[in-house]
Amino acid sequence: RVTPSSDVMYRRPAPGNAVPANSMFYPWAAYRGGDTIPIYQHGPVTSWENLMDYATFYKRVSASSSGNFSTSHYAVSIVGDSYNFLHKVRIQPVIARMQWIFSHSAGPPSPPDPTGSNLAPRLLLTPVITMWNPYNVELTSPAISVGVPKPLPAAMRYTINGVANANHNSVMGSNINNKPAMGSGNLSYSINEPLTLKPGESRVFSPESNVPVPSSSSINLKVGYRSGGGHFFPVLNNSGVAIQSLPASSTIKADAKFDTTYNDFGYYGLSTGVGIYLDASFGGSWDLAYRMVYTPEVANVIYKPLTQLASATLNQCKTTPIPFLSTIFGARTASRTHLAGKGFVQSSPFVNYTATGSKDVEELTIHRHYGGTGHPVNSPFDYSFVKHAPGGDSLLPNANDTSGRGYIVTGFTAAEGLSRCVVCELPCRPINSIGEFVNWDLRYENSVPPFAFNLIGNSDATPVIPANAVVNSVDANFAENLQHDDSYCANHLLFDDWFASSITPDPTNFGSGGKSQQVVFNEFVTGKTPLQNRAYRPLPVDQATALTSTTKATKLFTDYVAKDDSWKSIASRLQVEGMFNVNSTSVTAWRALLGHARNQRVPYVREAASTWDTGLSSETDYAFTRFSISGDAKAGTPSTSGSFPEANEFAGYRTVDDKFLDALAEKVVDQIRKRGPFLSLAEFVNRQLSSGDLALAGTIQAALNEVAKSPATNIFANMEKLSTTAVAVPERSADAEYKFPAAAVGKSAYGMPGWTRQADILRPLFPILSARDDTFTVRGYGDARDAAGKIIARAVCEGVVRRGRDFVNPIDPADSFKEPVRADNKYFGRRYQIISFRWLAPDEV
Repeated sequence: RVTPSSDVMYRRPAPGNAVPANSMFYPWAAYRGGDTIPIYQHGPVTSWENLMDYATFYKRVSASSSGNFSTSHYAVSIVGDSYNFLHKVRIQPVIARMQWIFSHSAGPPSPPDPTGSNLAPRLLLTPVITMWNPYNVELTSPAISVGVPKPLPAAMRYTINGVANANHNSVMGSNINNKPAMGSGNLSYSINEPLTLKPGESRVFSPESNVPVPSSSSINLKVGYRSGGGHFFPVLNNSGVAIQSLPASSTIKADAKFDTTYNDFGYYGLSTGVGIYLDASFGGSWDLAYRMVYTPEVANVIYKPLTQLASATLNQCKTTPIPFLSTIFGARTASRTHLAGKGFVQSSPFVNYTATGSKDVEELTIHRHYGGTGHPVNSPFDYSFVKHAPGGDSLLPNANDTSGRGYIVTGFTAAEGLSRCVVCELPCRPINSIGEFVNWDLRYENSVPPFAFNLIGNSDATPVIPANAVVNSVDANFAENLQHDDSYCANHLLFDDWFASSITPDPTNFGSGGKSQQVVFNEFVTGKTPLQNRAYRPLPVDQATALTSTTKATKLFTDYVAKDDSWKSIASRLQVEGMFNVNSTSVTAWRALLGHARNQRVPYVREAASTWDTGLSSETDYAFTRFSISGDAKAGTPSTSGSFPEANEFAGYRTVDDKFLDALAEKVVDQIRKRGPFLSLAEFVNRQLSSGDLALAGTIQAALNEVAKSPATNIFANMEKLSTTAVAVPERSADAEYKFPAAAVGKSAYGMPGWTRQADILRPLFPILSARDDTFTVRGYGDARDAAGKIIARAVCEGVVRRGRDFVNPIDPADSFKEPVRADNKYFGRRYQIISFRWLAPDEV
């Protein structure tokens, strides 16, 4: 194969050579690391092979009699087989939130006190894990183990009976500056039973026992929240000695500070800083390596020290721990964020490894710093320290919630959080449009920002790349460069050069059953059954040939579809009905196109009690959804993904009205006049490499943004109210290293399924969009005059002509994708056909 816009042959990777040159989606990019472990071999994006694996996922999905889709966990260890790690789509649950609840507790004194008047002060550390299936299919995962091999960044300073310790070092194992840390660097938890999560579902897990254990013990977790279990730590005095006995009436409280540095060695070299180091394995395979490391200078500003936390007497917390603090880590897109980024422009829930802090400096011969890696605003993870009010608050899981459901995105409890949210579609049917690749994780294991998701078809600029570029200038000549404007690059490579023909197998029961590709083509070319992409029509000459016999139809399939290189020429065997030129400046035409979805019934996932199935909306106009089956019902209607009124605003699909579409059509035309004419479809989809508003987003997204500025047409108002705001100048802005600060301005919920983006608008339209016209109406005028020059007769004719596939000189074959040989074909190109001709009456002119 030939890569788009390149004469370099594409090399398909093989198990014996997992990282051949020219196998990556970016033809200019290269793999890293040589013979190192797979996690260090990954380049800026994944491979064409990975794209193929994603597109054919429908062959591996299972479907129940009720129509529910399911799949099993699939991931390869980050130190395992390079070929499968790099080129197969990773499918596994996400740790949406890892919450450690710090509680005052008390244990038996030493020496023992039979009277019960003395107790030993303790810190209880209770882990609560929220697991999330972000996919549109039911997902079954094997047993899960979670480890924290480096210190938690929580330095504590206790005050006992009004006397404060001198330093933040008063809990056994939580000293700062590389001294023994919380849990001695070996906190360990496990979910020992296979885990099945419905589409978008989240579940919360906490210690199965309410009996605290020493930090050296591994804790088994079960569904639900129990507040009494976890690891306990003795409290130290000023001399660093554990306090063994105090009167039960003693009062304890603690201040907290985001601190405790650790060292981490990896491919990038040594990283020293403050943050989180969390590993996870599924079925014994090391699959996740969550890293978030920053300098103490950054951490102390972003994460302010917490004081005046809840206090307790030892007697009060002897049997019932008193929570006073939580430190919360997890996917930014699943969190009510501490430090807001611009939604899916700056974060993705599918990141398994990051290189932040000093780890983004390549070792040995190349030394390079990637912009933005020293600030948590550019991280895909959110880390927050929150203090709990005396008696508890909504930031604590609800122990009375017996459902075991976790709550994500908008809050921590049923009153304010989503219990499920689908954010990624794995194809359950063959791909019919390039726009459907919006859910493909193009960046895959790229370990540096921008950590964006839903890249293909969208066009938002990233703040860590200059407005007029797609890479930072210092990295421009590096094949191993990990930092790109990935939406721009992906759209540039895909649109104009590629399309999805939808000449694919048509499974009836999913998997491999149903119509073969040849049957689909034969029925299409004979006119019996259209393709899934209804805009495509066969050439009349092919249809005429195929109708003469099944043998001739099969020969057409053999010649034009079954050949290994048929992807080069298949477009020449298809016609497109209703092609639309994106350079049109007709508001009426754009209004008609944008309002194409009339009388639609939208399928969506719904849940009732323990039953999950797919519902179908009543007929509705102007529905926009990111998925074939939406994650929930229409925004503004009763939801099954959350009990609060706005739940569907985030998780469901969206419908708009005539007023919105009228305004959108006008704004689209305004943007075309500013940006056009477009010489390619990719140019229309992408932002401009310039400055100001034209560089922020592409045509449709910029128009959406303009429409949302008016309260009368802002369909995102409810989501904005429940979001936090990302700003152009965050704290410690120099460390954020924004090259295009305006691109960071937005809301934390930006890009959630209910936040309609450019790709959602364009996904059903891509098959008919073009940057040129092939059909033209031409009028001619002629008159006859007498000797004096007086007009004595006139005539006007009109012809409709269409550019066809045949060259002017047929010596050059019509199917050729190379430059023609004949000079007349180079000059005149393809032949025009007269479709119709007529004379016009005077009143028609």
